[in-house]
Amino acid sequence: MIALRGKILVLIALLLWPVAAPAKVTLTFYSRELGVYFPHAFVRVTGATDAEPDKQLDINYGFTAKSVTPAVLLGPVGGEILAANPTYVRRSDSHFSLVLTDAQYATVLAVVEKWRALPQPSYDLHHANCVFFVGDVARALGMTVDDSNRKLMSRPRSYIINLIRLNPGVGTITAGGKAERALNAAH
Repeated sequence: MIALRGKILVLIALLLWPVAAPAKVTLTFYSRELGVYFPHAFVRVTGATDAEPDKQLDINYGFTAKSVTPAVLLGPVGGEILAANPTYVRRSDSHFSLVLTDAQYATVLAVVEKWRALPQPSYDLHHANCVFFVGDVARALGMTVDDSNRKLMSRPRSYIINLIRLNPGVGTITAGGKAERALNAAH
């Protein structure tokens, strides 16, 4: 009887033993419609990878001009990958999130590094701006992307809403046309 009671206690202890939840990385697409602060479209990575579950991530990436001057209107200027400060992120619109595998996260980092390593001058308001960068991240993750509508390429919020339209299931568009954040499984 004591042996049975001991086995039951061991079984209960094993069932109640905390099990580590699988790590997950979440990528969120943000925009901030125009204004004097940059970038206007960017992505934020939060969570942890399976490879390093104890290392919490919270970083964002956007592409912008190194110096925002009237020269931006005339042609290519120096560009850079920039992380926005936490207040800027909080005041921006989060549109939708994707839960990424470690491999998908590595793909995002490869896109970031590709843009970081572009030969200078790399920022071009009409061909390589923050919206193109966000589109490149989405494309690398297998999403349908349309960069042919030049009007959208200078409208961060509208561009991301269009990403939602092109990729059913990644977000919701309300009757007013505004995108709402929706968390879903990896795309």
